[in-house]
Amino acid sequence: MKIRPSLQSFAAAASLAALMTAASLTARADNPPVPPAMPATPVQTAPLAPPPPQEFEGSAIVLDGGTLQLGEERLILFGIQVPAMAAPGGIKARLALDGLLGGDGRVHCVVAARDLQLHKFAVCRLGDIDLSEALLLAGVGTVDRYATRAKDADPQLAERYDQAEAEARRTGNGLWAEFVKPPAAEKPPAPTFLQRLCHFLQVWQAGLGALAGFLLVGILLLATRRRAPAK
Repeated sequence: MKIRPSLQSFAAAASLAALMTAASLTARADNPPVPPAMPATPVQTAPLAPPPPQEFEGSAIVLDGGTLQLGEERLILFGIQVPAMAAPGGIKARLALDGLLGGDGRVHCVVAARDLQLHKFAVCRLGDIDLSEALLLAGVGTVDRYATRAKDADPQLAERYDQAEAEARRTGNGLWAEFVKPPAAEKPPAPTFLQRLCHFLQVWQAGLGALAGFLLVGILLLATRRRAPAK
């Protein structure tokens, strides 16, 4: 005998299908389809231009042989090492820098480097005079090759500073005086035989002339005494 499904079974199956359809629609609404990929825009890879160097200009105050004060900025001269004020040569370096600046002391400085403590090292000029180069020529300091040979340093500036130090060493200026030996005095050449003979004749003639003069004075004195009348 065949069993026919009841109305309740059809109702239950319809309810289950309706629930599954509703769940599928809800899942599609929560997870929308992925939109199609857009074409990628090319990215510019050119390096950014470095910021312009800091520049300062004004009347400078000399703090020591290698440090200037311009307003609120304290600048260390780039490319040179000078003795500290308490060390030998420190006062001479400060006096040399004072002499370069003169009365006005108006300089133009361009920051060339910074250290880990953010100290500013600058190339400072008084007109056409590079202060670091002038101090190196005077021999009051030495080239700071850690700074001048750095990767981003100016090679032409390093070459100029090296040449200035070499000139001071050659002439024995300032700190280099004790390392330069004075040239040995040249010995005169030995006199020739003719020169020795002439010198001997000159000496002999001078001696003979003195002897002849002495004899002549004696003869005159004797002759004078003989002619004197007797008392």
